Amino acid sequence: MKRILTGERPTGKLHIGHLIGTLDNRVKLQDEYDTFIIIADFQYMTDRKEYDKIEDNILEIVKDYLAVGLDPNKVTIFVQSKVIALSELYQMFSSLVSIARVKRNPTVKDELRSAGIEESNMSVAMFAGFKANLVPVGEDQLPHLEQTREIARSFNKEFKEIFPIPKALLSIAPRVLGLDGNAKMSKSLGNTIMLSDSPDEIRKKLKKAVTDSGKEIKFDAAGKPAISNLMTIYSFMNGDNYQKIEKEFKDASYSDFKDALAEEIIKKLTVMQERRASVTEAEVKNILVRGTEKANEITLKTLQEAKEAMHIYYPKIFK
Repeated sequence: MKRILTGERPTGKLHIGHLIGTLDNRVKLQDEYDTFIIIADFQYMTDRKEYDKIEDNILEIVKDYLAVGLDPNKVTIFVQSKVIALSELYQMFSSLVSIARVKRNPTVKDELRSAGIEESNMSVAMFAGFKANLVPVGEDQLPHLEQTREIARSFNKEFKEIFPIPKALLSIAPRVLGLDGNAKMSKSLGNTIMLSDSPDEIRKKLKKAVTDSGKEIKFDAAGKPAISNLMTIYSFMNGDNYQKIEKEFKDASYSDFKDALAEEIIKKLTVMQERRASVTEAEVKNILVRGTEKANEITLKTLQEAKEAMHIYYPKIFK
């Protein structure tokens, strides 16, 4: 079975942007692939300072994972900083990759501070350490993956064929804008609906959601981006395509449509929230401990293979 590595930083409870953009796809992939989900706490620290919240954020994220339908018997969920081999793999790849090469990565080019370079090399260590065959990414993340592919090919050629060359699994999920029309849906911007929001909170947020000039409910991402975004959310929540939505709300006002959207979101999230309420903290901790143990087992084996290939294992000295 081919292996997937994916994940996110522990920023806290997740929202519908996560659900539509990545989580729903992970649920579908878990039956086809050996799926590893990393909670990237080291990478969280590159641009955030609320260190005292990380542990609670990790617990909340895993509860959301279970709520949306991720099965801990099918996926491995682990914490980045607790996988000790990743630090050594990071150091190893840092010695093999020049700063000039990293800076050619456009996602790092604008971040000349050391954290940008370190994060890029840590990504290489993670993909290589788990021998990921597939990496679900958006187009903006392709440079990171291409760098990993290049380094894996170079290592295999220079030392030994150890690392698979990971392929991109491009997301086909639509990009969801913030309810305020902002290009990004983000909890920090206050423009999203959280998976844990109550029905009243959802209705209140939808009433304030930005719409476009005019009154026609029509999908036109360029001409009517705000209402098109709400239609994208509606389509995800109940499965209707844009043409059916346009027909159903042909004579409706924006207010009527937002009210209907609120009820569709409530219907979808209620099922998830009921599932979330049944999850105990002890269950979450057990999932994380088991997942991290498995992650350590796999990456330590990879690290040993890499050291032996590079002749830095030193069995004559260190038995």
